[in-house]
Amino acid sequence: MAGLRSLLKAKEKVALYAVSIGAHDKSKELKEKIAADGKGALNFPLLSDPGHRVITAYGLVDHRYDGQSYQGINFEGVPVAATYVIDKKGRVAWARFDEDYKQRPPNEAIRAALEALKK
Repeated sequence: MAGLRSLLKAKEKVALYAVSIGAHDKSKELKEKIAADGKGALNFPLLSDPGHRVITAYGLVDHRYDGQSYQGINFEGVPVAATYVIDKKGRVAWARFDEDYKQRPPNEAIRAALEALKK
């Protein structure tokens, strides 16, 4: 997530959001931890979804972890790491799903998807 700080170009008309299942205070702690690396704060909102509403609506619950603890909380499923590029009409123009939350698409791949929308 920290790497996304360099994704957007200055004055680019693109909105970037991240969604976490952590409660607001946990998301705030995560933002502070990222900012502590000396490379700056996140330049996009980190939204909290502790009730799984967004994650469930997008079908991103990973049931491999049912009954296990995740971030100190027992859940029936945790989210699959997902990245979406959504066009101006609200349609998903590009998506990538990663089973390992530590594996995320490189900024170059997301940038290519954003550039494709300009054509």
